[in-house]
Amino acid sequence: MARLALGGGAPRGNDNAMFALLRASLALLGTTFVLVALLYSGYLNFTDLDGPDVEVAAQEFVVDESGRELHYGRSHLSRDGKIWRLHLEGSPEMIGDARGRLTARLFEELDVHVQSRIDERYGAWLEGWTASMMTRWDYRDADTHLDEPVRRELAAMAAAMPEAQTGRVSAYHRLFLYQSFDSLAAKLDDVIVEGAAFAVARKRSASEPGNLLVGRSLWFDLEQEVEPSRIVTVVRPDGRYPYVSIGWPGLVGVVTGINARGIFVALNPARTDDPLEDGAPAPIVLRRVLEEADTLEHAVELLRGAALRSSGVVLVGDGVQRKSVVVELAARDREDRRVTRGEDEPIVWATDHMLREAFEGDLQNDWVKRYTSSGYRYDRLGELLGAPGEIDPARIVTVLRDRRGTQSAELGLGNPNALENFRIAQAVVVDATAMVLWVGEGPSALGRFRAFDLSRLLGRDDAPAVALDDLPADPLLYSEEYRDWIEATRAIAHAWRLLSRGYPERALASAQIAHALAPDVGELHRLLGDIERELGHRDEAIAHYRRYLELVPGRRREQIRVEGIIAELGG
Repeated sequence: MARLALGGGAPRGNDNAMFALLRASLALLGTTFVLVALLYSGYLNFTDLDGPDVEVAAQEFVVDESGRELHYGRSHLSRDGKIWRLHLEGSPEMIGDARGRLTARLFEELDVHVQSRIDERYGAWLEGWTASMMTRWDYRDADTHLDEPVRRELAAMAAAMPEAQTGRVSAYHRLFLYQSFDSLAAKLDDVIVEGAAFAVARKRSASEPGNLLVGRSLWFDLEQEVEPSRIVTVVRPDGRYPYVSIGWPGLVGVVTGINARGIFVALNPARTDDPLEDGAPAPIVLRRVLEEADTLEHAVELLRGAALRSSGVVLVGDGVQRKSVVVELAARDREDRRVTRGEDEPIVWATDHMLREAFEGDLQNDWVKRYTSSGYRYDRLGELLGAPGEIDPARIVTVLRDRRGTQSAELGLGNPNALENFRIAQAVVVDATAMVLWVGEGPSALGRFRAFDLSRLLGRDDAPAVALDDLPADPLLYSEEYRDWIEATRAIAHAWRLLSRGYPERALASAQIAHALAPDVGELHRLLGDIERELGHRDEAIAHYRRYLELVPGRRREQIRVEGIIAELGG
């Protein structure tokens, strides 16, 4: 028995050593975990945007019997057909509180689709987490470059809109990022936001000047059937010019708008080699222009002198002077890269790239011009606007709905190179002289354009009444051709689902239906390439991949993947 006890002593000592090592390892692991958690929490707190403390007296919330009109204090929201009309007035806190209370549901509906698009873009959780952490770092303290009234308005809106809060990101933080959509989009390989804007002031006769007419569209790369709620917002801030902004839920800044003095602005996102600068988001700067500018020259001065976070192309018009210019703005404040073009020209237009000499060597700007749809759409706008004949609001709408390429080439429905690509989130026509606004109901630019009397909206009740005739919908909207295209997009979605489940033969059948209905849809050829490759049909796959590259400019991330697949297949 003694021998047995002696023989078991050594293993027991080894066991004790192993347990001691295990306890030490667990302690080290626990300490490391706690340290990492503390560092992570500290990083989140350090990079979080924390708005000012605001106090807003709660107002009475009233819903009318129809359910189509909501009142909150001095502000109200109503639905006019498919367009929402939001009226805001008062102090920054009152405006922010009312905007949050009245549009929270509309914001949540849009935010679900935006988040879905982000999740799709960053498929892997690690990639998404890394992008989120880098974004937090890039935008730390970014809200300090806002004017204090804007910060208070944003804070009041966040307090009234808990729908904007998610995870460890406060509602204030997320709503600030909504104002920075252009600079966030510029960080991506793909171009997911594109714009077009133009202004015409042709003389009616040698002695009679013509009104300043403006056309504007803005395109978002969301799901095909997703359209943000189109909101016409009237803002009457205390002590500043009232203005009308055409935007979407959650947007405090301005991407398209006009003030009571007839000053019009429209922002097209752009990319330059400049890094993100210490400055305000471009939509916030455009809002300041509308609140303060009373002439074209004053508006340009404000834009060129602003501290901007990112670059942009801005069309500025003055309805009283019947003049317009395009201002090309680099983020970095240098005189030769804050320039105007189109002075004294009766027609000016812009897409998403710069034209002036200062940007000739800018690699990002050159990429946008050559490899996205921007250069192509710019050339097509020049053709359409340079054609002879009178330009009136109806013709402006025709330009916004143009589906052809340069020299009137057939592009097929929904082509990203066309001015009307069926994904337009905002389509607007303005007579800045007569102060009449037309806003497209959707879908895209196909639906009816509703007319609004800007003078009355902006409080000029003494102004003479103007004729308010809506502009009719595009006949294509009710055509079999358009229904075929809609059916084709649904067949494409069905085929993608079948392919992802491992049924390439069945996916091919659905894709062939889509091809028969609408043969020039870019995503269809990407899908057909994947199906044919899965089935071992090399030549057919290469042909479809090459067609995809022709039809879908701008999505550089996907183009690189497809180019790599073609190379793997020996094409």
